[in-house]
Amino acid sequence: MIGEFFVKNPEEMEALGVRLSKKLEGKEVICLKGNLGSGKTTFVRGLARGLGIKEGHQVRSPTFTIVNEYPTEKGTLIHIDLYRVRDFEWEEFIGNGVVVVEWLDCGEMCNLCIEIEVLEDDTRRVVIKKL
Repeated sequence: MIGEFFVKNPEEMEALGVRLSKKLEGKEVICLKGNLGSGKTTFVRGLARGLGIKEGHQVRSPTFTIVNEYPTEKGTLIHIDLYRVRDFEWEEFIGNGVVVVEWLDCGEMCNLCIEIEVLEDDTRRVVIKKL
């Protein structure tokens, strides 16, 4: 599943998240990069759906809350947004479930790096790399 994907709408972005979720073991750290409005939260919504998000929970952007946690059938999905806070100690969440960190440079702490680019025709180019 690692590779380059082109998605044309939010439904395809969410479906890509679902597909990736099937490959996760439950303790991964995923770095998620993309401009505002590129579809990062939509992608995470797909991950949550694929992991079996529990009834009554809805994936929302953590832009203002910084951290959102969602119980799933495969453990906790932790969605962190570092756009407004660069010095937040997010590392404390490692090992507590699947951790998705927006606006983090891909590096040693990440198992996967996902970059979303908005192309001229509004298609999204999604590159998924294993680190």
